[in-house]
Amino acid sequence: MSTFETLIFIPEGSLLNQKLAEKTALRQALKHFGLDWGPAERLRYTSLQKQFKTLSDDEQIDLSLTTFLDKDIKETRPVFDSLMKEQTRLVKGTPDFLDQLSSFRLILLAKETKAEIEPRLAPSELLSSFDYTYFADDFDEKLPSKNIFFKILKDHPEIDPDTVLVIGTNLDEEIQGAENANLKSLWLAPKKDKIPISPHPTLHLSKLRDLSFYLDIN
Repeated sequence: MSTFETLIFIPEGSLLNQKLAEKTALRQALKHFGLDWGPAERLRYTSLQKQFKTLSDDEQIDLSLTTFLDKDIKETRPVFDSLMKEQTRLVKGTPDFLDQLSSFRLILLAKETKAEIEPRLAPSELLSSFDYTYFADDFDEKLPSKNIFFKILKDHPEIDPDTVLVIGTNLDEEIQGAENANLKSLWLAPKKDKIPISPHPTLHLSKLRDLSFYLDIN
């Protein structure tokens, strides 16, 4: 029998292909401002990935925009954010995997606002898969604040914290937040990425579907 009963998904990365989304939106933003995205830009973007590992999602985006666009971030960020709403590509196999989780309590915890994330999830109708949904505008704080998870647990006293698994891709925000709240976590990242001492995820998998083994589902 699975030791987990409640799964909290941070959709940016675990369900939505966030890396592709941000790269595509950046390329489209450059086009919006009359700039090309060629081999030199692709190499430059690849070189930024090393810095991304220690940054929050917002910091990653701002770094990309300031690297490629010689304009005020107050001008470029709204353009980028608008383009992100059009990025609906899911992580491969996501709908089928969620269909297998009918016996689990599923919670969606988005780092984006409801207005930002809903257009990205609407085409797949994934929101209907979740028992409860939370968005950035439901909180006064951002991850990795433990208070975000404490609010969810307070809202649903039937949830046993010992059986919760937080599923995310960003160490600084999602995994650290789970650790701050003393919750178990799954870090989705390539196998070559070494698990840090802190924050230290409970599980480290490269593909979401590999979680089936730990959930005792076929």
